Amino acid sequence: MYFGLAIQVSDRATEQFHAATLYRFDGRLKFGDIQNHLTSRCADARASASLFWIAPDLSQEDQQILAATVDAWLEDNAGKIPYSVAHPGGVIFKDNVWVGNEPGQGLTCATFIVALFDELGIPFIEIGTWEARSDDTAWAQRILALLSPLMSSEHVVAQRRRIGDTARVRPADVAAAGLLLHQQRESPLKFEEVAPLSESIEAALLA
Repeated sequence: MYFGLAIQVSDRATEQFHAATLYRFDGRLKFGDIQNHLTSRCADARASASLFWIAPDLSQEDQQILAATVDAWLEDNAGKIPYSVAHPGGVIFKDNVWVGNEPGQGLTCATFIVALFDELGIPFIEIGTWEARSDDTAWAQRILALLSPLMSSEHVVAQRRRIGDTARVRPADVAAAGLLLHQQRESPLKFEEVAPLSESIEAALLA
């Protein structure tokens, strides 16, 4: 295995989940993710009882490309990738370097993984089919309020204006997509394919 995914409950009180990547690159097994605003992580993997690991059914070539790209994104953009609960779209990486300077641009732990697959053209999820769920707006408002002290006012205002217009991709959506992927798939997964399993994953991890 050269590339996998992970999900964990990061805050049981608020039912907050976190998604990350697990990958093998340059002879090392590494753990990589977006942790916070301008804070990413690229570290040697360690055993953890709190993480649920997923090994997507991908070709070895695709796994190696994903591993090399995520390592470059994390190593070359330390302290540069902003967090956003309402990313407006547009180019965010160019030659593996973060170039998303428009106010409001940024990633969550889950959309970082979605962007990785999209950048490489490997079918994952079709974000245009994603539907809003009842607690998406409350989640975005809560996270933005927590992170606002770390962000510029311009970045905060740009996100706040888009809350409710941008469907949220959840960590459990990423985990579900990872479980549903297979090498023969030629098109990305749609919301209706992912949502039932995503809901089951959340319920199982919170049980």
